[in-house]
Amino acid sequence: MAKLNDQTIKEQELINKQEESGNEVLCLMKIGFFFHAYNAGAYALARVMKYRVARKVRRSGLELMTAGFPSDNLPSVLECIKAAGGRILSQTDDRIEFTGIDCTSEGIIVVEQEKKPKVPAGSPQETELAKIIRSYDLLHSTPLDAITFIGRLQALVSQ
Repeated sequence: MAKLNDQTIKEQELINKQEESGNEVLCLMKIGFFFHAYNAGAYALARVMKYRVARKVRRSGLELMTAGFPSDNLPSVLECIKAAGGRILSQTDDRIEFTGIDCTSEGIIVVEQEKKPKVPAGSPQETELAKIIRSYDLLHSTPLDAITFIGRLQALVSQ
């Protein structure tokens, strides 16, 4: 079994906390610039916001359901939770607990985790990608240039 990283540990702790409450207390957790909900919390968030739930499998083998949104959308998400009859129990900068929202999976659209193409180590394609990446002038690139460059790399990998 793969070693658990900090994010996976936090995800598992959040899922355990929800399950210990009988999925009465649901959680949102901030990771980077996004808030994420897992398992029952993902179903509740999807129901309130009309989101899809994604089934993901972490490297550790942990399988979970997840839904999320950019942190800038937090005020409108909290309003939608309240409008749907939910109640915010606690809120910090990186975690929100709420209750009162149906968290069953019934009627929720679930999408499967996208399989990312792998480039075999030592292959000619990996060697070519490494050359392209090393030759990229990141210091003199705009964010848009960098995004475009990443898009080109992704296209090369998926060929």
